[in-house]
Amino acid sequence: MLDRRSFVFLATVLAVSAAPLAAQGGRDLLAQEPPVRVGAVHSGLVPRAAHVPVSVRVRDMQALPGDAVGVAAPVTELYQYDDDVLEAALYLVDDETDEPLFEFELAQSFDLSGPGTVAYAVICMGREAADTSADVDFTLSFYSGAGATPASFLAAFQGTVQLEAGTYSCFTLRGDVEGLELGGAAVWVAVSWLRGAPPENTKFLMADENGPGGGRRAFRARVAEGEDWLDWEADSGADIRAYGIRLAVDHSDPDPDPDPTPDPDPDPHPDPDPKPPSDEGYTDCEPQTTPLVFDGGYSVSLCYETPEGDIGEGKGGIWASGESGLLWFFSRGNAEVLIKVLDGCGFNGHRWVFMAPVTDVAFNLYVTDGNGQSWSRRNRQGEVAVPARDTFAFRCSE
Repeated sequence: MLDRRSFVFLATVLAVSAAPLAAQGGRDLLAQEPPVRVGAVHSGLVPRAAHVPVSVRVRDMQALPGDAVGVAAPVTELYQYDDDVLEAALYLVDDETDEPLFEFELAQSFDLSGPGTVAYAVICMGREAADTSADVDFTLSFYSGAGATPASFLAAFQGTVQLEAGTYSCFTLRGDVEGLELGGAAVWVAVSWLRGAPPENTKFLMADENGPGGGRRAFRARVAEGEDWLDWEADSGADIRAYGIRLAVDHSDPDPDPDPTPDPDPDPHPDPDPKPPSDEGYTDCEPQTTPLVFDGGYSVSLCYETPEGDIGEGKGGIWASGESGLLWFFSRGNAEVLIKVLDGCGFNGHRWVFMAPVTDVAFNLYVTDGNGQSWSRRNRQGEVAVPARDTFAFRCSE
């Protein structure tokens, strides 16, 4: 019978293939018990494959205070606690059966010199030569907390990579992770992934046995699919100095001459009838119609203004469902904006709003709930509108 409070780390020698190929590119991007011992096996023969860039995509994000950006040190600093030679390979197992657990997450803390934004992250993972599946789906997560284990969740990103058999690779993670705002304190970077099918196909996180070390390490697991995560456990084993996780943070100065009219954050208590902006390049039109209404009473309205000064209303009817729809301006067959209001209440207690415009026309867009709370975005005339996502757009009812 599996004891859910007692685990060991498995540190395994990766089998070496006779002639490993270069790694392929990414395809997108314990309650109180005796201390858990981290064992490691020296395995210097594990070859390292090429450094491969991988993009990641966002899964969820916690909003941070707006003052946690920028310090007077114009540099991108790489926080790295390994010596660039990784001797051990790790995943979590049941300490009675030695079988890999369903899912595991390993976290490394980094003591930042000040607030900043993420430039990129690096993780180093390996695959045995006998492993028959090259793919690994992983989640890169960020947590705050200056204690022995991660505390508050900040953000999570998902990615997929291919690993070459019998080697390990260090992946540079960019994409949506770039620009994530971090406060000037300890931040935890974690990697989680599932055991393989069959279990022999389980991938490894690489670790350093004899490097400089630094920060703190922690891990947790899920015993089976559908079960909750067990508590974080501090990794105090002396055999591991650092996990194969690194973090580059941009500590540059804030923009000394920012856009005088940047997009504001949504007002948590807006006027039920918000007035549009009147700054140069924007339109001061106010929508008069509601072309889309989604499940839960979320209504979408949009007005636009052409360079010639003509005012119009966004129109629905091309395609719509209970949570997403298309708006058009000039021709029914030419969609201009995709808008989605998704039910994320079971995930983070909020409704999520996604907007994907394909226009350079000035517009004002509003999503309004049944209580008059509004989420808005606008576009300046002649500028290609950029997509927006907000996974904390509307708080769900208790």
